[in-house]
Formats: sequence, structure tokens, C-alpha cells
Amino acid sequence: MTGNTTTHNTGREVSGVEAARESPHPGADVCLSILRESPDGLVLVDDTGECRYLNPAFTRITGYTLEDIPVLNAWFERAHPNPAYRQEVLEIWQELVRGDRDTLVAGVVCRDGKKVRDIELRRVPVGGGCSLLTLRDVTEQVLVEERLRQTTSELTAVIEAFPDLFLRLNADGTILDSRAGRLAEVSLASRMLLGRRVQDQFPAGIGVALLDALRQAVRTDTPAAPLEFSHAEAGKVRHYEARVVPMYEMQAMTVVRDITERKEAEQELRRHREHLEDLVAERTADLEHSNQRLRRLLYYIEMTERQAAGEWLDSSIEQGTLNPAEPEEGRITVDASGTVLVVNRAAERLTGYAGEELTGKPLWPLLPGGDLRGVLSSVVLRQGRSAECVEGAVLVRDDGSKRLVRVCADPITDAAGAVIGMVCMLRKQ
Repeated sequence: MTGNTTTHNTGREVSGVEAARESPHPGADVCLSILRESPDGLVLVDDTGECRYLNPAFTRITGYTLEDIPVLNAWFERAHPNPAYRQEVLEIWQELVRGDRDTLVAGVVCRDGKKVRDIELRRVPVGGGCSLLTLRDVTEQVLVEERLRQTTSELTAVIEAFPDLFLRLNADGTILDSRAGRLAEVSLASRMLLGRRVQDQFPAGIGVALLDALRQAVRTDTPAAPLEFSHAEAGKVRHYEARVVPMYEMQAMTVVRDITERKEAEQELRRHREHLEDLVAERTADLEHSNQRLRRLLYYIEMTERQAAGEWLDSSIEQGTLNPAEPEEGRITVDASGTVLVVNRAAERLTGYAGEELTGKPLWPLLPGGDLRGVLSSVVLRQGRSAECVEGAVLVRDDGSKRLVRVCADPITDAAGAVIGMVCMLRKQ
């Protein structure tokens, strides 16, 4: 019996796909696929500056093809048509070639000449004396960074313009950032150290209150009530106000403002208000005293007039006649300063003025004689004695004409004997 001969192959045939899978390095097709599908623009440049390969992403980003930029210098000329700007880019490019820097970001004019895009360029040496340039469109990133810088610049300007200390804090009070306006010159700001707890940087009582306000603001996500505290600096007590405002991620912003000037102004205003209240009270007391004197004066005037009327009535009864006509003796009653209070009808006819025209005005313009005024002021109003002008005194009427009159004056005194006014009797001569 012939036996079967069995052949055992110790090796096996391997397909190209399996070989590619087992190989530690990808094949050429895979590498080309990676280059074509890469989202970044890729340029392969040899040591002479000739562009050997451009991937589709490069053309999509810039619009240029390999025919447009056969050499690297053509790229610089077309992408940077401004000679001055191109020279700046070339200087940075040389730093990139020397390895002094990793990236180059420059504005690139696209092939259509209508768009300018910000391109980030990286250079990586590869085998055979070639270099692989990687281009990434960072236009949006640059725009965002520019807006961020602008916003940061504006916020910095605001912080420097305000006389406040700004502290960014964690929920436990740790100082994460510190910015100061004019408070940078105050010793309070120099104590705000990053990484320290804010409650340890303030006096004990204030630190505890500030920590409570911080926790409340973070917990309720609403600003805490303002805190006021004082701090001694260089022998002078300064006053501060702290406001805590919640931020994102369990953080808060604490704004500390120096309110010393406001406090001093409030104290000065309070002193002025108290002084004004004292003046008002004093003036009110003076007015009340004047009103009392005026009431007493009017009372004694009324009594005097009643007494005079009674005497005239008694005299008329004794003489057997009652003449209702008012006597031709003019009477002007004044207070202690010579201000007219009461004028009778006869005095109105003598002076030509109505009673309301004379009331509240001084008596002396009616009797301008210097000697007469001296007698009435000194003898009657000061000494409390009656006086009479025997010789005719000059009376100035409302039309400016003058008339000679006889003047008699009697003081009006209160119960204590103090002179509170006088009655001037005027008679024609």
C-alpha cells in the first residue's frame, strides 16, 4: 500500500493588505491619503526652495496652486505684496529656519486678491534635505484674541480709572487675582497677596464679615450687602466700603473703595445741619420773643387808646356835648426801634399817607429834624420820659411838601417798666 504523502508548508502566502497591516510603517498610498485629507495646508520644499508638493487644503485656504508658487520666494511675493511687510515676514522666517522660533503668524493675501487671512506657519525638516511647511488658518482665532485683548484693555482702563481695589476670590476666600486703581498707593492694597485668604488680610472682625458676605453671594448668586470698615494708615483713620458680587464657577469679585472723603463730607454736612438747626432754633426763639413784645406793645396801645377814648368821653359828658368827630390830633404809635405800628385818621390827613403805607416803616423820614430824632430816641425810647417839641417841627408829607407841627411823645412801658414803644402826637401849628 502505497502511503499518502503529506506535505506541510511551514510558510504561507501573505496578501498585500495583510502585509500593510503587519508592517510597522504605513505604505505610500496611506501617506499620500493622509497628506490629501489633512485639514491643514502642507507644502513640501526642497533645499533649493522649489515647492515639490501642495495638498488640497493649502489651495482651499489660500487659493494658490503649485503652478502659482513653483518656488518659495514666489509665495512670499504673492502672499505679501507690500514690500515693507514682506521684509518683516522674511526676517521672522529666517528665525524660523534657524530654529529660534516655532511658529510664524502673518497676514496672507489670497489668490483672488480680495481676502486677507491670518496664517500660522510651521516648518519641520524631513529627509532628503526637504522641509514640510504646515499652514493653518487662524483668522478666527486671531480675531477672537484681538477682541479679547481689546476687552482686556478696556477692563484694565476701567480698573485704573476707578479708585477701587478689585479682588477675584474663591468661595473659601483665596485671592486668585488682584487689580488696583488709585488704591495701589494705599498700604491696604499692598497687603492683598495672591494665594492668601482674604479674611486674613483684613482686621479680624472685618475679615469674618467679608467671608460671610462672600459665602452668601456664592450661595444665593446675588450681590451681598455693602460692608463698611475703617483702617488706620500712617496715623490717620481711613474708611472703606467692600462689595461682593458673585461670578462663575463658585468665584466672586470683591470691590473695595476708599470712602474717606465721602465720610468726611457727611460728617461736615452733619455738623452744618446741626449748626443750621441751632440757628433756626435761636431765630425761632428771637421771633417768639419779638412776637411777645409786639403783643404786649399792642396790648398797651389798645389800653392807651381805650383810656384816651374814655377820658374824651368823660370830658364831653362833663361839657354837656358829645362830638363824635375824631380829634385833629394825629397819633402815630411806634415800637422801640421807631417802626410805625398804628396810625390814626388825623395822622393820615396830616401826612397824606394811608395807614397801611406807613405801617412797618420807620418814623424818622416823616420828622427829619436831627435834634427831634435825638430827643425822641434818647429821652422817650431810652429814658422812658415824655418829651415835647415846643417850637414847630418839620413834617414831610407824601407829596414832598413840608408842614410845621407840634410834637409831643409819651413812652409805652410794660408791666416791668421796660420801654417797648412810644406814642407821637402831632398837631398843626
